[in-house]
Amino acid sequence: MRCVRRLLTSLLPLLLVFFAISPLAAQDKSGAPRLEFEVASIKLIDPSVPHMVGVEVYPGGRVVINGVPLKSLIAIAFRLSYWQISGGDGWMEKDNYNVEGKPPETLRSSIKDLRHTTYGIEDESLRAMLQPMLIDRFQLKFHRETKTGDVYQLERNGKTLRLRPTETALAETARMGSIGFAGGRWVIDNTVMPELAKFAADNVLHAPVLDRTELAGAFDYKQPTRLPDSEVNYSDPSDSFLRLMPELGLKLERTKGPVEILVIDQAARPSPN
Repeated sequence: MRCVRRLLTSLLPLLLVFFAISPLAAQDKSGAPRLEFEVASIKLIDPSVPHMVGVEVYPGGRVVINGVPLKSLIAIAFRLSYWQISGGDGWMEKDNYNVEGKPPETLRSSIKDLRHTTYGIEDESLRAMLQPMLIDRFQLKFHRETKTGDVYQLERNGKTLRLRPTETALAETARMGSIGFAGGRWVIDNTVMPELAKFAADNVLHAPVLDRTELAGAFDYKQPTRLPDSEVNYSDPSDSFLRLMPELGLKLERTKGPVEILVIDQAARPSPN
């Protein structure tokens, strides 16, 4: 018995040290800063008042998202297409919010990728900070389902590439890529291939599109000839987009693969800031 008591007495300081440090280790075993915004706000906007719509990412990683509903916020945070989100109540598509997040000082210098589109953020760490913000403020609960379906691969088609590299100075200062159809022609500005693939997935094919072009950097393109009105469905220019691909020197190859769906189990309107 005395031996046991001596053993416990000798181990007591070590046990105290272990229990003192174990919560810290469980909190963050790597010692890396938590990926969450230091300052964050979500505000419901008045639909009768004109407002901006879309994403802005500023130096240092400050994220501002204007005039979008919860389902669009989820799509941005988890880099999903809108059609990949199911479930939830009607307000999640109707109530529009202004969202702002500011990373902690310790992380700002490490955020270099400021590229964004109207409904997309390219920097993975910024998206990772947006996720817990939505989960906490909207009391969001969800699960993922995966099924087999159509998957497309964006590839070179072996013909001359018509995309023109964006001028270096513009690519460095104008961090927003854009793809649009106006005046009967497609216009691509400062767009990288993953953004082009995401645009096709979101707006045209409603299926995953994987970038397999191996093309680095941003590109521009403007169709030289306006399409005749008889060949364009202005309410849905998807067909003209598909015809644009071979013109660019690209193709979309259909195959079968995993298609992920995020199912909303629960969400609630956030309380005021």
